[in-house]
Amino acid sequence: MIPPVWLLAALVSLGPLSTDLYLPALPAIAAAFGTDAAGVQWTLSGYLLAFAPAQLVYGPLADRFGRRPAALGGLALYLAASAACALAPGLGLLIVARVVQALGACGGPVVARAVVRDTTDPPRAAAVYATIAGLMSLAPAVGPVLGGVVTQEFGWRATFWLLVGFTALLLAASGVRLAETAPRLDPDALAPARLVAAYRALACHRGFLAHAAIATATYTGLFCFISGSSHVVQTGLGLGPRDFGFVFAAVVGGYLLGSLVARQISSRLGVRRMLRLGVVWCFLCGWAGPAALARAGPSLATVALPVVLYMVGFALAQPNAQSGAIAPFPHMAGRASALLGFLQWGLAALGGLIVAALLDTAGWAMAVGIALSGTAALASLALLPRETG
Repeated sequence: MIPPVWLLAALVSLGPLSTDLYLPALPAIAAAFGTDAAGVQWTLSGYLLAFAPAQLVYGPLADRFGRRPAALGGLALYLAASAACALAPGLGLLIVARVVQALGACGGPVVARAVVRDTTDPPRAAAVYATIAGLMSLAPAVGPVLGGVVTQEFGWRATFWLLVGFTALLLAASGVRLAETAPRLDPDALAPARLVAAYRALACHRGFLAHAAIATATYTGLFCFISGSSHVVQTGLGLGPRDFGFVFAAVVGGYLLGSLVARQISSRLGVRRMLRLGVVWCFLCGWAGPAALARAGPSLATVALPVVLYMVGFALAQPNAQSGAIAPFPHMAGRASALLGFLQWGLAALGGLIVAALLDTAGWAMAVGIALSGTAALASLALLPRETG
């Protein structure tokens, strides 16, 4: 039985929900624990830094024991860690709980991407990824708005109790609807020598590297926004948590629009042209941010509108980049998905840390980070092998 697309989208959504829902609460957390923006930023950066390498373990686990056990185990760990976040008495313990939360959350996207490869022919995989992206965008669209309202009305701890409730429902749904899809289990998937050989083969495959570089570069642009947006919008522009939630929802609206466009035109344009279109769009809209700041100064329009437009291209590029990276490896889809996720989240976390270190209220660090990410994605197009697409 093929798992429903909505369930796969929900598994993938754990990643963005874990960051987006509590973003409006960052200033409140800083005030509660008597720290500054850089200190509280470690609740985000620590999560991202743990999320990236943990995927390198979940991929082999999914190939060795199956997609279903890997997903259910990750959800159970995430559920316990979310409760620990809600109860954390200090910033240090909150950061530790966020790290454990990341270890549980990363199983969702690794398993979901592997399931798509298990059950879908490569030519249709990009369309399925786009459908998942469209459904998944509902979570980050609603998350910051809901997080802003909940933080303003009930305090920052309530945002983590919301994650506890959502994860409990998702764990129950996965127990009923997530069937095993691995074509065969690989008993040696966790053997160190086999694991190193598999990741070495992926790292030497030009098609994988090219698509992973594009996916990683565009993803880094998104996380430059995630790392800087709460500080810029609330501290720099003087808006409250609820208003920040609506700003973030507008940005996700660009992602949703791009996902809808991708579903309509992907079959006609094909992977290569869709990929080029999305990357060029990200490059142009990425540099629109610094240009708008230089011309008109910081405002809601100059800070948010270029990112809204960037996300349209992001939604066009990501499904095709992910499909192109994983499609050649049906025999180790879990490990290919894991390495792709590691590269995406690892470099995105690095980009977020750099933006956090250079954070300013006008939004220059965030805007330039997004622009450079679009530039890196454009440069990565040159790595694509001619026979791909």
